[in-house]
Amino acid sequence: MKSNKTKTLQVIADLVGARLQGDPGCLISGIATLENAEPGDISFLSNQQYRKYLISTKASAVILSPADAKDCPIDALVSDNPRLSLARVASIFEEVEEPSHTVHTTVIIGKNCKIHPSVTIGPYCVIGDEVTLGENVIIGSNCVIGNTCSLDANTVLKSRVTLYGNVRIGKRCLIHSGTVIGSDGFGFANQGGVWIKVPHLGGVVIGDQVEVGANTTIDRGFLEDTTLGDNVIIDNLVQIGHNVTIGAGTAIAGCVGIAGSTKIGAACLIGGGACIGGHIQITDHVHITATSAVNHSLNERGVYSSGFPAKPSHVWRKNVARFQFLNNMAKRLRSLEQAVYSDTRLVEDE
Repeated sequence: MKSNKTKTLQVIADLVGARLQGDPGCLISGIATLENAEPGDISFLSNQQYRKYLISTKASAVILSPADAKDCPIDALVSDNPRLSLARVASIFEEVEEPSHTVHTTVIIGKNCKIHPSVTIGPYCVIGDEVTLGENVIIGSNCVIGNTCSLDANTVLKSRVTLYGNVRIGKRCLIHSGTVIGSDGFGFANQGGVWIKVPHLGGVVIGDQVEVGANTTIDRGFLEDTTLGDNVIIDNLVQIGHNVTIGAGTAIAGCVGIAGSTKIGAACLIGGGACIGGHIQITDHVHITATSAVNHSLNERGVYSSGFPAKPSHVWRKNVARFQFLNNMAKRLRSLEQAVYSDTRLVEDE
C-alpha cells in the first residue's frame, strides 16, 4: 500500500516506540508484505512462516523481533511485539476521511433528541425519538437509529447500520456496514403446532471501544439486556442471540453463532465458524478453536476443540462408513474385557 505521506524511519520509530536499527533518514511511504514490498516500503515479520522472504525482500525497512534482527540485511524497527508495532505504523499511513461535523439535509430526526454540535450524520439517515448522540459521533449514510438509542463520544457507525430501539453503545466504538443491533431474539412458544411469538422487551448494551464487523446481528434481550463488555471485538457475519453476555476483551472470529442466554467470560478467543449452544456458561480465558461445537458449560480456562479436520475424500468416506458400527464394537469390546478381566469396564460405563 502506497501512501501520500512520507516519514523517515526515525520519526516512525519514535511514534511507535520501536528501536531503530540502521539509517534514521531512510524514507518510508508505504507498507507491504516481505514478498511483495518495493523500495520505499516498510514490511514486517511476525510469523516465522514468512522468514524465508527476509533475505530477498526489496523493502527499505522491516519491523521484526530482536531474535530476527540479527539476520536482517536492511534497516529495521526492532520490537518485542512486531504485530502491535505494525498496527501503529499502519495508523500513521491510514487515509482517514475527516468528519464534517454537520448533519446532511436529507436526514430525518425525531422528537426530543440530544445531538452534540460536533456530530456528523451522512445522507438519508433516519433518527428516531429521544436519541442521544455524543461528542464527535459519526453516522454513515443510510443508517437507521431507533427510539431511545444512545451513542457515546467518538463512536462511528459505517453506512447502512440499523439500530432497533433501546440500544446503548459506549465510547470509541466502531460498527461496520450492514450490522443489525437490537432485532428480536428467536423466541417462540408452541401451542398445538402453531408458533406464538414471544415479545422481547429488553435492549442491547455495548461497552467502550468495541468493534463489530460487517453484517453481524446482535439480538435484543427478552426481559433483560444483551450485553457486550469493553474492548470486545467481533468479526463479520456473527450471530449473537438474545440475553447473551460477553465479557471484556473477548474476540470472536467470523461466522460464529451464539445461542440465547449464554454467558461468555472475559478475554476469551472464539475461532471462526464455532457454534455455541444456549443457556451455558463459558469462564474467562477460554480459547475455542475454529468450527468447534460447544453444547455444555466450560468452567475451566484452557483451549477447547471439537469436530473433524478435512481429510482426503476417500479416507473420509471409509471413516463415515465405520461410524455406524462403533456402538456394536464398543459392546463387543466390553464383553471381551469382562470375560478376561471381570473388574474392567469401559470409561463410558463409569
